[in-house]
Amino acid sequence: MKTAKAALIILGGLILSLSGLPAHAQQQEVDKVVADARAARQSGNYTEAATLYKRALDMQEQATGPESLEVATSLNNLAVLYQDESLDAQAEPLYRRSIAIWEKYPGTDMRIAASLGNLAALYHDAHKDVEAEPLYNRALGIWEKTGQLESPEAAATLTSLGDIYNSQGKYGEAESLYNHAVAIWKRTGQLESPEMATTFTRLGDIYRSESKYDQAGPLYSRALGIWETTGHSENAGTVATLGSLGDIYRSQGRYAEAEPLLIKVLAAKEKTLGPDNLDVAASANDLALLYNCEEKYADAEPLYRKAVQIREKNLGPQHPDVVRTREIFAAMLRQEGRKAEAQAIETRTEKTN
Repeated sequence: MKTAKAALIILGGLILSLSGLPAHAQQQEVDKVVADARAARQSGNYTEAATLYKRALDMQEQATGPESLEVATSLNNLAVLYQDESLDAQAEPLYRRSIAIWEKYPGTDMRIAASLGNLAALYHDAHKDVEAEPLYNRALGIWEKTGQLESPEAAATLTSLGDIYNSQGKYGEAESLYNHAVAIWKRTGQLESPEMATTFTRLGDIYRSESKYDQAGPLYSRALGIWETTGHSENAGTVATLGSLGDIYRSQGRYAEAEPLLIKVLAAKEKTLGPDNLDVAASANDLALLYNCEEKYADAEPLYRKAVQIREKNLGPQHPDVVRTREIFAAMLRQEGRKAEAQAIETRTEKTN
């Protein structure tokens, strides 16, 4: 699971009394460079933002020394920028250096926790969960120690650690963390956030894997409602959730509710991925299966043919997914009494094995 880059924490300026600062005019210049860097990042101009953050860092190192609190903040923020650009090799040492500096000063626990979370996200995205997990746990320990375990920042850490447990198949532990995060967002009035929607879908995925469809379905519906409200109705998460909810409805025999969802998923994937993508084949197969269940064989047939054609093109005629799709298609044709056509498809399957 990809960690949302928006969750990375850019840290603001430090209180002036924390350490010695350069002259007022020079501090104003540093502040302007940092502000320009933030503006460049927000506008998507990462190259310019990196140049400005480096300039601010150089100025701070000269004015306050290489291990000042101001330097630690700039190191973290430059690391976030690199992480946004997937330049993880450049980001990692900056995070570690910023954490090492903050550890030398009292009263910086929350900054350490934020940077630990950012570094853990970097490792999680690189599939290094062995390194990410203890960092998330350490961050949670800090949030708890400082009385901030019920904060939105702690909620983000809870969901990220939940993602690791989810990917490891530790569904009970993941479920507990997700539910804790949801409770925090409810108390802090963040019920309509994209993070909340993503957490609902992941909880739904857990319940769906356990065939707890009555629990999974409402969570998917709530996630879809949030994405619709927040203007994310066409993102990849929305499309995947539509497919999951459609699959639940099909499994429950709620065919009329499943059909428009699966049609929308297929259209969205064809639009964004192109007509020959394997994900398009999977969605065509899902919709064909629905029509098959409804005995709408005329509607299912072109979808099965589409799925077979795409999979053959991408995987070759002997791939198990291709063979299985042909077998299911042939079985449907036999149900229609079209034995000769079914046999021709089955013969093609035998020849390719």
